[in-house]
Amino acid sequence: QAYGQKGAKFFGNRNVIRDGKVIGRILGPNQDHFMPATALEGEALDLAWADAPASYALSSKDDPTFTAAVAPVAVFRKSVPETLANVSGQNVVALRHFLYLKLPQALKPGATYQLAFKNDARIGTGSGVSFTFDDTRLRSEAIHVNLHGHHPKDSEKIALAFEWLGSGGDADLSTYKTFNLVEDATGKVVFTGDIKLLRPAASAEVLAKLTRTSDALPMSLYALDYSSFATPGVYRVTVPGLGSSFPFRIDENVWADAAFTSAKGIYNHRSGIELGPPHTKFVRPRNLHPADGFVVYRTDPKIFKDKAGFGDEMAGWNAFERIQASIIEGTSVPEAWGGWHDAADFDRSLLPQEHNLGVHALLDLYESNPAYYEKLNLNIPESGNNIPDVIDEALWCSELFRRIQQPDGGIPSNVESIEHPPMGPSWLLTQPTAISPPTPQTCHMYVSMAAQLSRTLAKYDPVLAEKYKESALRAMDWADKNAGVSNIYRKVTPPELHVARANLALYRLTGDKKWHTRFKAALAKVKPGDAFPVHADYALFPAADADPELQARSKTAVLAAADAIVENTNTRSFNLGPIGAWRFRLGQPEEVVVAHRLTQDPKYLLALERMAQFSLGLNPQNASYTSGIGARQVLPFHIDSPISGQAPPDGITTWGPVSPNRDPQAPVLYSMVGIHPAWSQWPWAESYFNVRDYRFSEYTVATNMAYILLARSYLAQNRSSR
Repeated sequence: QAYGQKGAKFFGNRNVIRDGKVIGRILGPNQDHFMPATALEGEALDLAWADAPASYALSSKDDPTFTAAVAPVAVFRKSVPETLANVSGQNVVALRHFLYLKLPQALKPGATYQLAFKNDARIGTGSGVSFTFDDTRLRSEAIHVNLHGHHPKDSEKIALAFEWLGSGGDADLSTYKTFNLVEDATGKVVFTGDIKLLRPAASAEVLAKLTRTSDALPMSLYALDYSSFATPGVYRVTVPGLGSSFPFRIDENVWADAAFTSAKGIYNHRSGIELGPPHTKFVRPRNLHPADGFVVYRTDPKIFKDKAGFGDEMAGWNAFERIQASIIEGTSVPEAWGGWHDAADFDRSLLPQEHNLGVHALLDLYESNPAYYEKLNLNIPESGNNIPDVIDEALWCSELFRRIQQPDGGIPSNVESIEHPPMGPSWLLTQPTAISPPTPQTCHMYVSMAAQLSRTLAKYDPVLAEKYKESALRAMDWADKNAGVSNIYRKVTPPELHVARANLALYRLTGDKKWHTRFKAALAKVKPGDAFPVHADYALFPAADADPELQARSKTAVLAAADAIVENTNTRSFNLGPIGAWRFRLGQPEEVVVAHRLTQDPKYLLALERMAQFSLGLNPQNASYTSGIGARQVLPFHIDSPISGQAPPDGITTWGPVSPNRDPQAPVLYSMVGIHPAWSQWPWAESYFNVRDYRFSEYTVATNMAYILLARSYLAQNRSSR
């Protein structure tokens, strides 16, 4: 089959069938790797049995109330999709069930209880569990903390008490009045405080009318504030009569450690390199590299952009089809290796994935405090080469695009395959892969990135800095000469923004005022709602070379945006704003970081702290959204790890919750089979499931992961004593 043949498929995987059943797949370019098929073991929970109070009996020899076995007054349940897998050609969802037993009386601290399960032969009438209700150590899901911990200098240290019982609604915690902060090892009480109602549960009428930006929750939130306590150590929050939190630490290195893990997540997504010790625990062969026989093809721009063949598609959704049709067989681009790839897509991309934003985030960190980042060791292969590690990590992405720059200056949009990868690891990818044609927008994005790199590299590697300067100017020249070239991805980000940002970057790099004039003309075409990145660049521009009036307007715009986010952290349930963009579900730190760089106002650091808490475990799941951080972590969608029999690599931060009121179209229906109560009733902050669904558990290295790193590393450098 020719690649351009309509409907042709080149997945490269074959099923192995034995006795009429699929037992696995054959993978790899040489079809010499076997991956066993997914199997479903065990039996589904009998929900009718589980929901019946008569199925349980609680007794105790220590508590007179329960001398005779007592059934619960009611049983409440919530069931969540835990794993989505293809079993024998069918999508199957495995569920995790949370059962809440409402008892006639409270349990007695220190007493031992036996919970028997009745009326189910598979479990057995006589079987059960025994536990001692030690409210100083027995962990309660209703007590929520930042699992990573706090820096002693953090402005706010807080835990939350709440629980949504699913079919049982809000857990009534109003009778609990005080809490203790205790040493994890000894149980010694080091701080005692009052429990205060932070926000009552919303009424049924309010919950029935949620909008896309609604903050209402079906459970009451209570605050447990220990901000004044700053002694380093490992602690737990306990509530008499309720239980204990997970342990966490107060430590000088909390933010530095969180930032290091986040940076390691970006390193763990390097393409074209072998991963493993001493730089990372995650072991992976070198992938997608021409020296291993992996071929990246060129594409024919005329076919790729053919409206007659593909229609005037503007959102990039038929890009795979275009790439397949336009591959020029017999060609290769051996320079097309390196860069970062994302969760389940092994593409490396300026458009549509905007990996350039990750480069900007790393370089912005460097520019915010060069002395700090010159000393920072991220334990990457380039450490010790005289270039700060954050710049070296940025170079791993940018060097790919500099290498594949065309002789005429054009920058391809991405290195992409003809379809999403099948369930095989990145180092065994067999799908045809190609570079897509340049566009003006791609070139403008590259110019901004390359110009910033040239400036930051000048001190450390003047030769490479000059190469990036020359490359940026050639890319801008291509964009000027090819302004009418179409871009199938042009709905991803506003092109006018990138025109303005590229011209400003060249002005700062070269000092040539023509770029300043061009910048101001381009900025006038940028819609106010899209203009933050370029306002941030200009607000931080050297004042001696800026237009004072325009710079003042840019600073005003930046501070207004940041103050709106600060207000969210002051008023909204989990300090997160009503943000629709995927990359900002776990917070919107960029504006706040720039505002702090401009003003040094501590309110912005407090806002960064507050936003960071949710992703580090102060959330309904009591789970960190970053792999490698916290006693409990969500499961990111990372193809290479389960296939290689490893846990996901450290440092992956997923998109976060997908609330029904914020995204009514999500998620795909088959991934939600069995959820209880109905997904439309779930609190927005609890609407995250480990099921393999791109709306929940995927991520991109350069957007949400890079912005999480930006926030944590900025806090680290501002809390550092160096």
